[in-house]
Amino acid sequence: MHRILRDRIGAGVYTVGSKLPSCRALAAELGTNPSTVDRAIQRLAASGLVRTHARQGSFVTRIPESTLLGAESFGTDLRTLFTRAQSAGLSARDIRNLVDEALTALHPAPRVAFVECNPRDLERMSALVENTSGISVEPILLEDAAGRRLDAEYDVVTTPIFHLRDLEPLVGSFDNVVEINASPGPAVLRRLATLSADRRIVVAAPTERGLDRMVALVGQYHQTSPGRFLIGTDDVASLAGTDTLVRNNARDLPDGAAFLAREVITIEWELDPDFGGTFPARVNAVVHRPRAPRAR
Repeated sequence: MHRILRDRIGAGVYTVGSKLPSCRALAAELGTNPSTVDRAIQRLAASGLVRTHARQGSFVTRIPESTLLGAESFGTDLRTLFTRAQSAGLSARDIRNLVDEALTALHPAPRVAFVECNPRDLERMSALVENTSGISVEPILLEDAAGRRLDAEYDVVTTPIFHLRDLEPLVGSFDNVVEINASPGPAVLRRLATLSADRRIVVAAPTERGLDRMVALVGQYHQTSPGRFLIGTDDVASLAGTDTLVRNNARDLPDGAAFLAREVITIEWELDPDFGGTFPARVNAVVHRPRAPRAR
């Protein structure tokens, strides 16, 4: 969604000073929901492309710089190329035919959906994927995708490997799904592996599934079975006497929770060092995979 709106601003569909359509109108047009559109507009606002006024809407403030620079450079190159073509004796019709052939041969950029379960990881991880791989992704919150067929809407659907099973009701098959191997950074894993055996360790997460994943993660690096704290449900007082509290970053800890533990370790997911090269190759393999002929 962010990429679509950004591209429209860059192409002049929404000119500087103009008001964007409402979230509800854009959601209806693009087959998504207003909350997804709202998050995309917030990203545009954060990069200075739009300004949002309460009860008035969002207005375009400037064109993406990369679009301006790219268009100016491309225009210069194209004029130079046409001049060379005319000097070589090609007619205007010949040049148009060559341009048409080249455009026909181009492959459009793949539409890639990135799915996460919470807004924090969705924003952070989608930006990380884009910056590392150079592939634009459409961030989609898992709960917003309910009832949709993502592999029918997008060329590729991607998500951290521990969310693969969550995609099952959202895709017809896993053929167009590319999983991402995200893991905590080396410094965090080192700290977990070097915790004393006599420490009282508690993991905290906002869902039972999140707790299960955190327990499994700690168990890989520490022999002690950690305690569990369900954020938003369990009593904060139960954390009293905790030596190390290990939490994911999906939701803030309740007030006072961090002060009851001697140490808090926050899990931030990072990408494999080879991700920048392997992810584009896997996306390309899915997009250009030979399709089985349709039954007649």
